[in-house]
Amino acid sequence: MKYYRIEEAIRLSGLGSAELDTLVREQLIEIKRTLDDEPVISAEDLDKARVASLLIRELDVNVPGAEIILHMRKDMIAMQRQFGKVLEALVDELRRSLEGHEPEDSSET
Repeated sequence: MKYYRIEEAIRLSGLGSAELDTLVREQLIEIKRTLDDEPVISAEDLDKARVASLLIRELDVNVPGAEIILHMRKDMIAMQRQFGKVLEALVDELRRSLEGHEPEDSSET
């Protein structure tokens, strides 16, 4: 998993340190520490912070509402991945089935 230093995360996401602090305090994201005691944030938590901030600032969703939406988003992404795997397995099965049922050459007379 990729981690970003807080300064880099702020630069990449456009979020402010106060926003990150609020999301940490509300336990929507987690700041970890390196062995050198430098604060870092995972790419996943940075994405969650970006989405939560958008929901809170732009759509006027409160923090508990943002937490629910983030949870639903995570579940939907997981279901989408599962559906992709099922669809892939179905396509593979159809290919194998079609390979076993090649039409016979009708030129033999």
